[in-house]
Amino acid sequence: MKIDLAVRHGETLHVFQKPVGEADASRVTLTTANGSTILLAGPRSDDFTRSEAADLEEGPASLAFDPAATDVSLVYAFDPARVLDEGIRTLFTTGRNRQVSPRYRLHLAPPFGWMNDPNGLSEAGGRMHLFYQHYPHSLRWNTMHWGHAASRNGIDWADQPIFLLPRAEMLASDAKTGGVFSGSAVPQADGSLRVFYTDREDDRTPNWEWQMTAVSTDLLAPGEATPVVTETPDLPGYRKDFRDPYVFKGPDGRWKMLLGGGDDRAALVLLYESDSADGAEGWRFAGVLHSEPTTQKLPAECPCMVALDGEGDRLFVLIFGMLGSRDEVSRRRNMTIALTGRFDGARFTPIRRDELDHGTDCYAFQGIVGADGPFGISWAANWTDVFKEHDFPSCMTFPRRLVWSEGALSTPPIEAVAELRLPQPPRTIPADASPLPLADGLGEVEIELGEPGVPFRLVFDHPSFGVALDYDGDKLELDFVPPGKRPSPRYFIEDVRPTALRLFIDVGLIEIFVDNGRFCFTKRIDSDEPISAIRLDAPLAAATARLHDLRPRR
Repeated sequence: MKIDLAVRHGETLHVFQKPVGEADASRVTLTTANGSTILLAGPRSDDFTRSEAADLEEGPASLAFDPAATDVSLVYAFDPARVLDEGIRTLFTTGRNRQVSPRYRLHLAPPFGWMNDPNGLSEAGGRMHLFYQHYPHSLRWNTMHWGHAASRNGIDWADQPIFLLPRAEMLASDAKTGGVFSGSAVPQADGSLRVFYTDREDDRTPNWEWQMTAVSTDLLAPGEATPVVTETPDLPGYRKDFRDPYVFKGPDGRWKMLLGGGDDRAALVLLYESDSADGAEGWRFAGVLHSEPTTQKLPAECPCMVALDGEGDRLFVLIFGMLGSRDEVSRRRNMTIALTGRFDGARFTPIRRDELDHGTDCYAFQGIVGADGPFGISWAANWTDVFKEHDFPSCMTFPRRLVWSEGALSTPPIEAVAELRLPQPPRTIPADASPLPLADGLGEVEIELGEPGVPFRLVFDHPSFGVALDYDGDKLELDFVPPGKRPSPRYFIEDVRPTALRLFIDVGLIEIFVDNGRFCFTKRIDSDEPISAIRLDAPLAAATARLHDLRPRR
């Protein structure tokens, strides 16, 4: 088989390949623009491994391999000097991993393969960096890697080379499952980035999940990884979940690491600390930071702790996911909890409890304190909707600010979302239920109520799903009716009197921010068909609504 390529001067090529059947190795021949050949050989492996050819000549090139002995899943090229701004160029994918869905045109989605939890959110080199749980060779979950995207504004993203690959022995055998699980990143004074992550091997005993660290000097690939925490804490009834290291500098000047886990009675957020200058070693267990009672033996996942500013100065917000949790009234699953309180470096005392998002397609939130203040981002999906038998395209939410105001936590979108607006003036949405067409299925809706408590109903015209936002003067509910017989959970908040709402409509996702993010609803729409129009039913002169047409992200 032959794959023709157009290579640019100085580019690096990444080829992902594996042997077929009983072949002892994979072999791909690269023919460059000057006619020379380079053999790219991979080891005996059940999963795809990466081969690299660097500093290539400009011009036509080709890859050749015998499909009876070698399988190629993915080929991309990039210029190391410009990739952080320009991104990679995807040159070859297969039907297994090709992203053809048009549903995420505003939000960050992977260029190929599977995506879940955000990892390593950080700011370095004048850019926002987001890593994420990734399997590049299928649209379904498998052995975890770290994908990577970089942005100047948090809205337009450049896809980067795959950052972290599982250990060679993990890729060598399908009998081993796990990979590079979630973690965090800490920028260093010299411009490098130290990452922390969970190395998971499902059959490793006694502890299947180890915490690792590595340093990237070029922000494109890490150096050698070393373990920093390999043993679970000595706690009565502690179960085996032990993952998702979130590392930050505490108010006492020591490095802190949060880990998610659980015992027989509660989901736990564990606290570790280190006196080392860079957090590379010397980690010790400092205690249970938070215990969330549960009768379901559920672990806490993806914990993070972020210092607030402004009115929230000297307050911290602790955010974690509750894998497997269920609200019996609404039937929602896998909720995310936000606790705001005081943290002295050893103890956390909550003063307020919130649910991060009432739509629940907002999981594994990771926050940091950036140059413009505290913010974070979530996976815009829910494990309840993931089925092994079909593909699952997903994306990230918009980055959201973390704001403490008037004794409450709000999570509005970052200001850069306004850069998605097209230059023409917004269109007024009639208050008489007349449909207003939505160009390309993309739009931003602003609703201002004449006074708190004015009832309204906003209907989204979709060919397959029933979607509406309904407010009766007390309860605000996102009505969501999927096709078929599978019932949807209910998404609502009661005893609320909003004055303003802001909604972002993508082809496959709606994000709703009530009163500048005081309440949020994030809902994934499992369809490639867009919302075609919106309709507002509200008392005349009691509500005004505008529609901004939006451009796709770059």
